[in-house]
Amino acid sequence: MSLSLHPDTRQAGTLPSAARGEAGSGETAGRGIRTRLFAKYVALFVAVVAIALLANGLFEVYFYYREHKASLIRVQHEQAEAAAAKIGQFVKEIESQLGWTTQLPWSSGSIEQRRFDALRLLRQVPAVTELAQVDSTGKERLRVSRLAMDALDSGIDLSSDPKFTEAVARKVYYGPVYFRRESEPYMTLALAGARKDAGVSIAEVNLKLIWDVVSQIKVGEHGHAYVVGPEGRLIAHPDISLVLRNTDMSGLAQVRGARAGGGTMPDSLQEANNIQGQTVLTASAPIPPLGWTMFVELPVEEAYASLYASLQRLAIVLLAASIFAVLAGVFLARRMVGPIQALRSGAERIGGGDFSQRISIKSGDELEGLADQFNEMGARLQESYADLERKVEQRTAELSESLQQQTATSEVLQVISISPGQLGPVFRIMLENATRICQAEFGSLYLREGDTFRAIAMHGVPAELKDEIYQKPTRPAPNTVIGRIVRTRETVHVVDTRTEPDFFETPQGYDGPILALRAGARTLVGVPMLKDGDLIGALLIYRQRPVAFSSKQIELVTNFAAQAVIAMENARLLNELRDRTDELSRSLEDLRAAQDRLIQTEKLASLGQLTAGIAHEIKNPLNFVNNFSAVSTELIDELNETLQSAALDGKTKQEVDELTGMLRANLEKVVQHGKRADSIVRNMLLHSRQGSGEHRAVDINAVVEESLNLAYHGARAERPAFNVTLQRDFDSAAGMIDIYPQEITRVFLNLISNGFYAANKRKESDGEAFEPTLRAATKNLGDRVEIRIRDNGMGIPPEVKEKMFNPFFTTKPAGEGTGLGLSMSHDIVVKQHGGTIDVNTTQGVFTEFIITLPRTMAAADTSGGKS
Repeated sequence: MSLSLHPDTRQAGTLPSAARGEAGSGETAGRGIRTRLFAKYVALFVAVVAIALLANGLFEVYFYYREHKASLIRVQHEQAEAAAAKIGQFVKEIESQLGWTTQLPWSSGSIEQRRFDALRLLRQVPAVTELAQVDSTGKERLRVSRLAMDALDSGIDLSSDPKFTEAVARKVYYGPVYFRRESEPYMTLALAGARKDAGVSIAEVNLKLIWDVVSQIKVGEHGHAYVVGPEGRLIAHPDISLVLRNTDMSGLAQVRGARAGGGTMPDSLQEANNIQGQTVLTASAPIPPLGWTMFVELPVEEAYASLYASLQRLAIVLLAASIFAVLAGVFLARRMVGPIQALRSGAERIGGGDFSQRISIKSGDELEGLADQFNEMGARLQESYADLERKVEQRTAELSESLQQQTATSEVLQVISISPGQLGPVFRIMLENATRICQAEFGSLYLREGDTFRAIAMHGVPAELKDEIYQKPTRPAPNTVIGRIVRTRETVHVVDTRTEPDFFETPQGYDGPILALRAGARTLVGVPMLKDGDLIGALLIYRQRPVAFSSKQIELVTNFAAQAVIAMENARLLNELRDRTDELSRSLEDLRAAQDRLIQTEKLASLGQLTAGIAHEIKNPLNFVNNFSAVSTELIDELNETLQSAALDGKTKQEVDELTGMLRANLEKVVQHGKRADSIVRNMLLHSRQGSGEHRAVDINAVVEESLNLAYHGARAERPAFNVTLQRDFDSAAGMIDIYPQEITRVFLNLISNGFYAANKRKESDGEAFEPTLRAATKNLGDRVEIRIRDNGMGIPPEVKEKMFNPFFTTKPAGEGTGLGLSMSHDIVVKQHGGTIDVNTTQGVFTEFIITLPRTMAAADTSGGKS
């Protein structure tokens, strides 16, 4: 019996989405039922076989493990007992050989006879390196050695040495192990005679034979044996370095257990860690004569290697049996549930609309006939849906292509509307959409420059070619796509460049198709960009496979080329409009500035004339008051002298003095205020004549230097005791500047005089230790020049700084200032010359005026401010 589901070899059709959904759900349900039924039989069969094999294998492994471990422990214990017996026999033989040297008492026999017997013992027992004989009182009488000179009657007192005392008390003494020259192990063996006056024989025994015995014991491949003393110190070990380091083994669990059990470990310590931390199987045996313990160890990995191999074989057998069980279960399950599930699955697919599947059952019974009926029904349904499916697919493809083209066109138009004056984003989105919809790899847009074309936008072009194409304009060969567009002004479509040999011909002076030659472009379409019939550029799309572009794709590229021309024209018109707008804005700004300068000039002229008239009207009465005050003062002085010379009594003289003093004080106030009024009038006249003279180019450093000298000598003339230190920091690059020299000099004189005044006031306050200083500096700022005048005077308070440029504002005492100097300086610098004046100050430290002047005056100021 055979069964299967397979596609029909006849016309295959697909089904609508709803039908596919129903078929999918039915198929899922069928698979679910089949999986449950199929898995049930397979899992049951595999479980029966696997459980039986696994139970049998686990029992076998468990009992084998116990038997194998007991056998290994037994073998190791036998090896330890054999080695212990060999070492004990070695010591007993030495003890027996040493025994006959203690038979004779010291009263009989000569010392030479005893020396001869000792030498004979050294020859018969190679393990004895040195023999000493001590009499019954503990005095050494004889010492014979292989390594040192013999000694006779040395008389060394050993009566309190354990070698003597322990041997006398117990008849035999086994000393601790020690190393001679840090290389060979030794022990002391002392034996007392049977007679009381026989004395004690003391032998130094070389234990190298014990190390040889331990080294020759082979326990498996990586196991070893070692000997531990009563204190837990290592006596013999295959690794002699551990013995030489006097290794303490008492920390190991097996050593502690053996010492507690008299040399035999309990069964619970059959597995332990050795000195290297490795888990081992261990056994021990005591060495009775010496109190030592022999240990034999075998690594667990090696001990259980055969067990692991058995487990591995069991696992392989179990795996093979499981695989066999799975295969057998699958075979049996298929035989039982296969036909039923095939019919169920086929019915669900056909009911869901999947008519391409066919049910194949070769059972020779009613199930095979039922499967044939299902297949016949599916074939008829498939034929009904085949034509409908093709029509739906064709219409869907047409709508999708149309929608892509409309979307791409909309995106391009949106970019054009967002960035009307920027062509880069427009060309970039245009090429990106054209290559995507046309299923091409590259896209490029060229603009014509005379006989050449320059690439201004590309998409998908390799980076190494993009820089080369952008770098210089190209003069296309006549048979390239751009060359044909130049000749025909029509769209050019090359299906396969390799079928047109003349496509790659490049005459001298022309450039070949770089993308076709070096990037593998095979199919090309090029559309001309025309404006009023003139060729201004070309739009090219490339494919790396020889597949022709469809007519709708070529139509899309043509539309994009037309939109590119429109975008370029819009950008040109927009830029022209912006240029015209910028020119108009600049013209309006120039007109407003000229109008402002004209109004300012008229205001200054009118204000100057008014100020001059008022000053002249006040000047004559003010002169009369000043002259009258001076004459009145002289008359009061003459009157006072006359009265003082007359014969008056004391009271009359006092009254005269008070009267003349009051008149003189009042007249002094009149004179003081008259001087201040005269100063105000003079400044008003000067202020009304601002702009007088001619502006010309002068050396600003020379003007500042001249102002410093004039102000300094003027201050010294008024106050000879006054002295100030002048500092200069002139920038030679400041150079020539176009100004009204007289007006700027007046500003500098005013600021420098104020600086002298402030420095002098601080000197009067701080005393002789203070040194008045005034610094003038210039600096070139390109089209402007900066002048700084700094003094170390009293500084300016914040409330004064806010008002200092207001007219008639002054902080000087009456008669010492008019309040017009800084106001006039501000007008000259700012209004007349178009500069700036600012002040930087710290009260009680310094004041610095900062003036900036344009290097060239504006054309409207060339008249000097006159109307």
